Amino acid sequence: MRAPDDEPAPDTDPPAPSAAALVETLHRVARPQDRFESARALVVDRSVRLALYIRGPDEIEAVGHALLLCRRLLGHSPELSRHRIADFRLL
Repeated sequence: MRAPDDEPAPDTDPPAPSAAALVETLHRVARPQDRFESARALVVDRSVRLALYIRGPDEIEAVGHALLLCRRLLGHSPELSRHRIADFRLL
């Protein structure tokens, strides 16, 4: 059955994960070769912001490890199934 066109579609997005759950998942999916040390997460509405601390000899390698880890997080967290990496900044 389909909702009438004048009614908004129901919100079918999964609920956003908690910041603690994201950090816990990051620790679970990280591999030693990721050079992952720690993370902080901020969840506001449907936006998720992560600050990752990655060991690396240079910025390029650290950025590569951070992006791989974020992609792995997206694949292992059902709550993030509709999220994408939208912005990336090196601090």
